[in-house]
Amino acid sequence: MKNAVHSDQDFRETFGADAAPSARSYQSSPRLVEDEVREQRANVMRFKTMEQETTDPLGARLLHDIIDEMEAELSQVVKRIVAERH
Repeated sequence: MKNAVHSDQDFRETFGADAAPSARSYQSSPRLVEDEVREQRANVMRFKTMEQETTDPLGARLLHDIIDEMEAELSQVVKRIVAERH
């Protein structure tokens, strides 16, 4: 189990804390929120590219699951933004 924690730390150090899905508070200014949404969309596209380029079936499946989670989070954030503006 110690290796799993260490691997997670390595992942976050290598790819940044925002590379993996996370629960964030989107109560910032509209400009900051839009920047975060844009950044998250870029991350999704980057992960989709990695998924297409990987030759490891397990790696591709794991990336697919991560992408699904990231897209679901992004969708919720966009819905929240739209609801707040109306």
